[in-house]
Amino acid sequence: MNVCKKHQLSTTNKNNDNLISICKQLLQQQSFTVQCDIRNKLIELGFHDISSSTVSRLLFRLGVIKIPNASGKKVYCLPNDDKSIKVNTSIASQIEFITHNQLVVIIKTKPGSARIIAKFIDRNPHQEILGAIAGNDTIMIAPRDINHITECEKAVDLCLGRA
Repeated sequence: MNVCKKHQLSTTNKNNDNLISICKQLLQQQSFTVQCDIRNKLIELGFHDISSSTVSRLLFRLGVIKIPNASGKKVYCLPNDDKSIKVNTSIASQIEFITHNQLVVIIKTKPGSARIIAKFIDRNPHQEILGAIAGNDTIMIAPRDINHITECEKAVDLCLGRA
């Protein structure tokens, strides 16, 4: 690889890291309901050649999700990497019901909420819970032992502040 190519790749990586950093700051400081608003703000900040698809890939790479804010509007939100997440009414309000079928515990959530709730469960392990898998509005909890499925469901309720 010639020197010009190495410099170009190095510059591209620095610009990409800068874009990621700026996007994180924007999402922490402001509420955005549509990707177009994020793109427009990035353009204002000097990223003139950013496309809508680039914004979409960036949000995916950051693990951004849409969750309802205090007024019920769905806004883009960075995942919380803090291991000391506390259950609050906003998480509990996203759960529609919890049940089991003797093999797995199922949590039905409002659309778009399953991923963050599953992440919360995985980051707050309980001896009865093997793990969680999330879709858009459904979470499947694998119990450590199917003979203790009721205890697993109770552990999920306890973990989510519903017990």
